[in-house]
Amino acid sequence: MYTLSYLLALAASLSVAFAVPIEDISKRTEAELASRDANAHEIEARGAPFFQFGDWTGSWSSYTDGEGSYVRSGDDYRYGFAGTGVHCWTDLFYVKKYYESENWARDDTSIDCATTQSCQSAKIKSNQRCASWSLGGEVNINVDIIKDFLSIGGAFNAGGSQTTCTIATTSDSCTWADQKCHAVWTSDVVLVSQGYVRRRCSSKKGDYTAWSKDVEFRTPEDQTRIGCAASCSDTTYPGPLPLPPS
Repeated sequence: MYTLSYLLALAASLSVAFAVPIEDISKRTEAELASRDANAHEIEARGAPFFQFGDWTGSWSSYTDGEGSYVRSGDDYRYGFAGTGVHCWTDLFYVKKYYESENWARDDTSIDCATTQSCQSAKIKSNQRCASWSLGGEVNINVDIIKDFLSIGGAFNAGGSQTTCTIATTSDSCTWADQKCHAVWTSDVVLVSQGYVRRRCSSKKGDYTAWSKDVEFRTPEDQTRIGCAASCSDTTYPGPLPLPPS
């Protein structure tokens, strides 16, 4: 038989354990929140937490919250006690795109004009380049999410096929009128698409953003520019990068 003093002490401990005010829950990081209801039962998760976009607690995007075009949401999860907990999800936003010229790379083509009658290069193909993204190495973003993101900026044709790798070809060639040895260099073009993810949460006190992080996708274009100013002995290209497409 339990004594009255024991039962009173037990009731007091339970009130401390389960009566957590929403103010305390909303100030804590998601990793600290217990996925339990008021009866200490596990709350069913709607999707694995941080499986799609990752957990970037402490990070803040360089873009203004809400800026850009909304793409989709994921990593939907509920934390804390039923009725007083916090509901969180991650939003993906697209902001802008631009073209970028990649660094000069020396091609295998070298032409010694002193030993050949035709001092001219053929059309050059660059090395194979593949699409890449920057968010976090441990997060593998689903290809459907990437497709939705890039299609807003026109980098992905939803009606056709999309390859992740390409080999670009020059549209020009080099011609020299001397007796020197020349090396051909190339500068590839990449389409950079940028945006951010944000962790949005909702509680009885209202909605708020817990964290946000920049995201970048780099998609190779099927064009490269040729450089004709280098000699065979040059280890770096003796000229500036060509301007990227507008």
